[in-house]
Amino acid sequence: MKTGVIAGSGRLPAILAEEMVRSGNQVLVISVVRNYDDSLKNLASDFRQLGVGQVNKIINAFLNYDVEELAITGSIPKGELFNPLRFDTKALKILATMKNKGDSSIFSAVANEIESSGIRLIDQRQYLGKIFPEKGILTKRKPSKDQLRDIEYGMELARKVSELDIGQTVVVKNQVILAVEAIEGTDEAIRRGAKLCKGGAVVAKASKSDQDFRFDVPTIGPDTIDVLIESKASALAIEFGRSFLIDRDLTLSKADSAKIVIAVI
Repeated sequence: MKTGVIAGSGRLPAILAEEMVRSGNQVLVISVVRNYDDSLKNLASDFRQLGVGQVNKIINAFLNYDVEELAITGSIPKGELFNPLRFDTKALKILATMKNKGDSSIFSAVANEIESSGIRLIDQRQYLGKIFPEKGILTKRKPSKDQLRDIEYGMELARKVSELDIGQTVVVKNQVILAVEAIEGTDEAIRRGAKLCKGGAVVAKASKSDQDFRFDVPTIGPDTIDVLIESKASALAIEFGRSFLIDRDLTLSKADSAKIVIAVI
């Protein structure tokens, strides 16, 4: 079968493409960012690069390649919304019909457009279910009582923020909110929050209760830990069965070396 990947930045698109190839599929990868994972070119039967706003060209490329199903994965910069000159007529039409431009609304509108062309947008758990981590503390270091309180408080807030389609991540310390993710993305939200305290911040990342696993699944990996180290954060909490953990061994090794707690709750 021929499958497709609309790839943002980060390792997740390559991991997904690798699983598709392992399942015997031919994969057309279309990167919509410049900083894509280099391994995508080797994994793909066909690799192309198009702008995120070139929706018509993207869909036609998949149709011409006879793609039956595809996935949208990886980090796609939300700032592109402020560059309408880079959007084709189909992209502008999608944006014009939306009541708001929250992440879920945008992805849902694009998903509807793709599926109306006859291509199925897949639930990413179909290929990536095995990278959901188990529940519990994954690191050697266990949370202190204060960290545990912040983890519980941060996760409660992150779930509420996600429900409002604002972002997925909050940064807290001593039950004080330091940052809420918005258009800048997780990494910059962590950095912004960390500037307001002298280390020890706790980061919580959550999804909506009705999370659509066809896109924008919360994901952490080695790069996330690098940002936590840079920001002198002390703990990271994600949701059980709802967040991907990529490059597990490297991620946990980095966290252990930096004495950072990773909790799956």
